[in-house]
Amino acid sequence: MALSEPCSLVLRLHAVEYAAPGVNLYRFASPSGNALPAFEPGAHVDVQLAPGLVRQYSLLWPQPHPSQYLIAVQLAEGGKGGSRRLHYESVVGEHYRLSPPRNHFAVQPGAAPSVLLAGGIGITPLLAMYRQLKGEGRPVELYYWAARAEHWLFQAELQGQPGVQLFATREGAPVPRLADVLPALPADAQLYCCGPQAMVDAFDRLTAARPAERTHRERFSASAEALQPGGGFSAYLQRSGITVNVAPEQTLLQACEAAGVNVAYSCEEGVCGACEVRILAGHVEHRDSVLSPAERKAGNQMLICCSRGLGDGLVLDL
Repeated sequence: MALSEPCSLVLRLHAVEYAAPGVNLYRFASPSGNALPAFEPGAHVDVQLAPGLVRQYSLLWPQPHPSQYLIAVQLAEGGKGGSRRLHYESVVGEHYRLSPPRNHFAVQPGAAPSVLLAGGIGITPLLAMYRQLKGEGRPVELYYWAARAEHWLFQAELQGQPGVQLFATREGAPVPRLADVLPALPADAQLYCCGPQAMVDAFDRLTAARPAERTHRERFSASAEALQPGGGFSAYLQRSGITVNVAPEQTLLQACEAAGVNVAYSCEEGVCGACEVRILAGHVEHRDSVLSPAERKAGNQMLICCSRGLGDGLVLDL
């Protein structure tokens, strides 16, 4: 598996800590003690858990130490194996390869209020944003849904804080949902949502009438359309000097690899941003969960693992 900015950081698993039922915190440290690349709230890293098994995890901010990264991992028994590797097989002292941080879910500048909407493990990037916004004295509200009170991550830090509301959805008492919360939020608020797919899908539906530049989301998995077949198309790779033809059942990434073009990728589902390339000409059907509406409208970048060209006029900086 090729990687954008390959997993070039070799870090030692320094500590594992219980965070909530089914969720552990994993602290990775530089064996040499050298400072690691800095990052801002919303950033994530690739973690190579085994040959061919790479997963993306949000980084908790601020860094525990310049030479350390901290992630939270929820066990998904029915998942593809990444979380099980960490929960059941990781050993403190082992070395792992991580990528430098990437950030497609950054806090927006400006004085507008920020509203953070978290579901389950989706609190990880939003907690980082909450800490930053609160530290800067900017207006921020946080709504956090989990199954039960014991599942609230960082409960001691969050409970009782002004502007923070914690909801337990399976403890009997009715709780407000997104459909109850969103209509009352200020029209100029910057909205950030991270959680299960159904929650993010609902967020997109309920905020469709709001300005696209004020709604931001991060997904754990691909959208329903990301990997569906589409129309065939061709793309000219300008730096390589070749044209690749993409069949309906094929992705542009697969076509590039078949043509012997060295391309960067990681998740292959349009959620990590590793395979982003520059569009020099042509039009694209965007299927990723990374680019903002404004970035899609600009039409100068695409994720080649899932998005598709429209027609045969696509030219890429590859």
